[in-house]
Amino acid sequence: MKSARYIAPFAIAAALFAAVLLLLIRHGLHQDAGVFVYPLDDAYIHLAVSRNLAMHGVWGISPYAFSGASSSPGWTLLLAGVIRVAGVHLLTPLVLNALAVLLLLLLANFVLARMLPRAGIPFISAALCVLVLVVPLPGLALIGMEHVLHSLFLLCMVAVAAGILSLPDSFVAPRRLIAVLLVMAAASGAVRYESCFAVAVIVVLLLLRRRAGLALLLAVAAAIGPVSYGLYSYAHSGLFLPFSVMMKASARSATKLSDALLTSSVSPIMLLLAVAFLLRMAQLKRQPAEGRERFWSFGQSFLAIALLTAMLHAVVGPTGWLMRYEAYVYVLGIVALALAWGEASIDLHCLPSAARWMGLAIFVAVLPIGLELVHRAHHGWSNIAASLHDRYVEHLPQALFVAQEMPQAVVLANDIGFLAYYAGESKILDPLGLGSVEPVRLERAHQKVSPEFMRQWGARDKAQLAILHTDFPGMETMIPTGWVLVESWCFPHNLVFQNHVESFYAPDAASAEALRARLAVFQQLSPEIVRYRFPQDGTTPPMPARGETAVCPVLPSNPSRE
Repeated sequence: MKSARYIAPFAIAAALFAAVLLLLIRHGLHQDAGVFVYPLDDAYIHLAVSRNLAMHGVWGISPYAFSGASSSPGWTLLLAGVIRVAGVHLLTPLVLNALAVLLLLLLANFVLARMLPRAGIPFISAALCVLVLVVPLPGLALIGMEHVLHSLFLLCMVAVAAGILSLPDSFVAPRRLIAVLLVMAAASGAVRYESCFAVAVIVVLLLLRRRAGLALLLAVAAAIGPVSYGLYSYAHSGLFLPFSVMMKASARSATKLSDALLTSSVSPIMLLLAVAFLLRMAQLKRQPAEGRERFWSFGQSFLAIALLTAMLHAVVGPTGWLMRYEAYVYVLGIVALALAWGEASIDLHCLPSAARWMGLAIFVAVLPIGLELVHRAHHGWSNIAASLHDRYVEHLPQALFVAQEMPQAVVLANDIGFLAYYAGESKILDPLGLGSVEPVRLERAHQKVSPEFMRQWGARDKAQLAILHTDFPGMETMIPTGWVLVESWCFPHNLVFQNHVESFYAPDAASAEALRARLAVFQQLSPEIVRYRFPQDGTTPPMPARGETAVCPVLPSNPSRE
């Protein structure tokens, strides 16, 4: 029966994960004419960079030059290794993520069963099912990026760190635990830079426990991945960080501390962790002195790491974008809450009845926060399902057009993932700086991309067309007056990016005629796309209001009405 506690909850949670994931995939295939797509363009950026690294030895979105478009060096290397062995397959990230989810659930099951010997199969199963739905693991796997693997590595690192912190002062940490801790720190640091939050917390707690040597080793191990990539990137571009990290960081607006802690997408789990921590402190204080638990128990150490990491991420880290950035915080938080609940329930008989009623009152008070977790689980389905169709409508057609009609073209585009993957022989210039170094250097010089810069850049690299989201904030101020607007596509729904118009430009009149002829024969568009062909449909692209949905104006001469 004891061994069943290590297997049965995992099997139940794994079945739930598989069922929801398959339903999401089935829903996506049904609404996207049988075509599989990932719900974010970023997954294709990783695939393109990994393919170019594996097949051409070039870390870039195109096989011609280095570009720091990937914010996860470790994930890129893993994909490149798989591609080198098994070839290029669109489903590779999904398969790797599904395997990572199973390992994560198995690890969480082991931690709860091992550290809560009195916890039964129903309790552990419920905790793992909450993990599946609230993170949410099916949607996170389907995104096709590194966040599941990052959560797995961090869960392992935090569990080992909690085990070491819970050792009595006179005990020497076993070498195997130290080795696992350092390996997981190195792996998590290479996969996501946000690992530094958890690493910093563990380093401080190790110093408090007078384990300074291990704290130093942990910091060094976590820095191996970022520093190694930074040196490689600096040698090729003169920049230490990935382009995407620098450009997204510069675009973030300052947030008040109170708003970051109380209203961000990390706030629900962070507030629950704070309540759990305070209740555990009150419970420990009320226990008889002769039978009182040590402060540094495994569950208490895990809870402290999870809470402080959540606070750091809420203040400094990114959030949103289909709930992927903060996913690891929810993984650590849910496991920490399960451990705290399990440890607390063992000693509830030590509490006076008044304290029990106070605990019940606090539980009722935090129910609205729990409802936020239910809300998150709901959006883990609805937002992913909507985004699958959005990418099929918005990004896939333009990539197929370039791949079929202009496969070796030089393209200036501000959405690069699908283009880089499907039109792999094209050269892509990215004015937003995620895939090209020139706009990053402008940003570092406190300058903006101007029409003259775009004209000179396009002329220097012999760009044959530009595909730009003309309703993206600031994009209209970047377009040179000499470029010829040939066609615009308007799509009425876009949950994540909230722009609705992509426009095709040619650098001059002669190129415009050739581009117009190629677009005229291209028909692989979703039915909801409204096409505007110029000059018969006007002189400027449509500009519907930004938001999740928009109304695309239909002109009498528009061929999409036919």
